[in-house]
Amino acid sequence: MKLKYLTLISLIFIQLIGCKGLPEYLFLPQSFKLDLTPFLFRVYSPAELATLSNSDFNLNDSGLITSTKFSRFLSNWSNNRPAGVSGNLVIFQVQTSGSSGRYVFFDGKQTFAYPIANLPEVLADTRDDGVLAVDGIVPKGKKITDLLTNYGIDPAIDYVVFAQDTSSLANLSSATFAYYTLLYWGYPKERLAVLNGSIADLTASNAIFTTPSFTYTNSNRGNGTKTLYRDHTVLQLTIGDLIHAIKNGNTNFEEVDPLPLEGFYIIDGRPNAAYTGTANSTASGSKYANCTTKTNSTFVSNTCLVTYEGRIKSASNLVPTDLYDGTTFQFKSFTQLQTYLNNTGYQSGKQIYVYGEDATKGSLVWFILHQVLGKPTRLYEGGWRQYGALGLRTPASGSSPSAISQPASYWRTDIATLSESNTANADANVPNYQLDVARQFIKSANKIRVEDKSFLRGSSSAAAASGGGGAPSGGGGNACGG
Repeated sequence: MKLKYLTLISLIFIQLIGCKGLPEYLFLPQSFKLDLTPFLFRVYSPAELATLSNSDFNLNDSGLITSTKFSRFLSNWSNNRPAGVSGNLVIFQVQTSGSSGRYVFFDGKQTFAYPIANLPEVLADTRDDGVLAVDGIVPKGKKITDLLTNYGIDPAIDYVVFAQDTSSLANLSSATFAYYTLLYWGYPKERLAVLNGSIADLTASNAIFTTPSFTYTNSNRGNGTKTLYRDHTVLQLTIGDLIHAIKNGNTNFEEVDPLPLEGFYIIDGRPNAAYTGTANSTASGSKYANCTTKTNSTFVSNTCLVTYEGRIKSASNLVPTDLYDGTTFQFKSFTQLQTYLNNTGYQSGKQIYVYGEDATKGSLVWFILHQVLGKPTRLYEGGWRQYGALGLRTPASGSSPSAISQPASYWRTDIATLSESNTANADANVPNYQLDVARQFIKSANKIRVEDKSFLRGSSSAAAASGGGGAPSGGGGNACGG
């Protein structure tokens, strides 16, 4: 890397002494046709991306906002928008089923609102990390670009709010996962928010003004996050990072992050029954009547049970239902949230590794830890759906219904050094997937982050051409002008 910088500086110096009379507007590296995108990116740390909420949520300008601030935004966005925000206000009403029948009133000029029933499809993907593909995690960059373009959002200036349409855990966790996804892809935290409370409840209490009809309109603009030159991908904790940390750095893994100097602390953000291994926390849906007929798949299905239940080694439990009101699905007070975290035994300053059953459910706890309490936190998106799938199972007859068939696999997790309170699930409830031997001994689980970093640092030609009405005249193809 140092050599690259020295080479770049040398080239610029040579041009400075050899190209006298260059027009002031001509960007020197551009005249050499050098793509500086990799050098322009800033890689952020979990601490830099964290947000410490005001103890009075009403005073927050981003992160977790209340109806008080939200209604002020809507009433006069141009005068009441947060400092440093120059663009539009964009609201997504998140509804996973049904509808409140009420829609946030917007002017179609500086404020825009959209009901979105398929947010999990729009802002999630099934992706392969190199070990085991998992559904419901951050999508590829193109999906984010498509979302921002389709809804006319400019990530360089616009402010986005995710709000529950009606009050439910599914809507709340979908909103926090959407927040996590945009933040992961480089959207600045200062212009992202989750509304504390649902549109339906806030309408009923006359806290906000809504209408019974909706007409789609947008600002007719939009852009991806590449041009922000921000790399927030550290928010994603891979299973390789996690196992490497649990083993105190004693693995032969490649492309894993070093152990944080401040130490780490693992939090299991699932209900207590799942944490203790007494509940089948990974079961959902009924697409497969007979789970064992799902053969030859490398995917973890969200319709069956994983190989075993339990928890990740040394994890403490932060019960998600403690964090919000079970009726309004509003988050509890700052003081209460801080107390719940303290009760886990967390020592201030340590980096937190948090996981849930899956990425969406885990994002709710991540949001509280990282964007309300301000703790440096990374989300293990694979969650127990991936971790609990990587157990060894050898049935008396028939093919093994577990992903791991090699006892010495690098990715076997049902061992005392990596998990606790293990309880095997019945063979009939475990999908019949098995990883090939190459996957079981692969040394990296960083495929997703590599892909995403590559996407962010793709060609910057479009970015270079925007905002200036095309390339400057006078320089032509000659590096020295003329």
